[in-house]
Amino acid sequence: MPQRILITGASRGLGAALADAFARRGHRLYLVARHAGELAERAASIERVHGAGSAAWSAVDLRRVEQIQPLARAATEALGGIDVLVNNAGIGPWRPFVDNSAEDLSDLIALNLEAPMRLTHALLPGMLARGQGYLINIASDLARRPLARMAPYVASKHGLLGFGASLHRELRGSGIRVTTVLPGIIDSAFNGAVEASRDARWALPTADLAAQVAALLDLPATMVVDELTIHPADGDY
Repeated sequence: MPQRILITGASRGLGAALADAFARRGHRLYLVARHAGELAERAASIERVHGAGSAAWSAVDLRRVEQIQPLARAATEALGGIDVLVNNAGIGPWRPFVDNSAEDLSDLIALNLEAPMRLTHALLPGMLARGQGYLINIASDLARRPLARMAPYVASKHGLLGFGASLHRELRGSGIRVTTVLPGIIDSAFNGAVEASRDARWALPTADLAAQVAALLDLPATMVVDELTIHPADGDY
C-alpha cells in the first residue's frame, strides 16, 4: 500500500538514494533539504519516472527551530498526511573537539538530534489519530561505540538511538513502529568524501543501504525491526 513519506536530507547522498528507493516502491514523497536547486532537481527526476504528484519538496534549514512546525504543516497539507518520517539529515565534521565553535556545536545538535525530535513531535499526533505510522531514524554504528575527533557527532547519535529506542517502547500497541538504523561507513559525500569512490566491501553504497531501509515498510504490521545495523562486509567496526 502506498505510503506518504517525509525524508530529510533528501537532496544528496543517502537521502537522495532513499527518495529513489521509496519512489520505486510506489510511495509518495515529501523531500526536505537546505539546497533548493538540488532538491528541485531530485523531485523533478522522480516525477519524470514515477508521475506527477509523486514528489513534493521544501527547502528548509532544520537547524532553525522556527522552520520545523511550518514544514510539518506544509508536508501534511501537500500529501494529505504523513505516514512515514525518515529523519536522515545530519552533519559530523571530523576534527578535534576544541576546534569546534559554540555555533558548530549548536548547529550539530540542532540538526542531528533536536530536529528529529521536533519533527516527530509535530507529526506523531496525526499518526496516533490514524492508528498507524512509521518513524525511521538514520543514526550510525557510532551510536554504540566511540570515535576520536567526532565526539559531538557520536554524542548526537547516542542521543538519537536513545530517543528512538525509548519511543519504540512508549508506542507499543499504538500501530506506530520505530526503527533506528545504525549503518557503518557509507560511500557518500559525507565530510567532503567523493560519493561512489570506494569499494563496496569497505563502504556501503547508498543505493544498497537505501534499498534495505525501504524494505522495512514491507514487514507485516505485526513485526518491527527496532534496530537495523548494517556494515560493509570488510569494514572496520
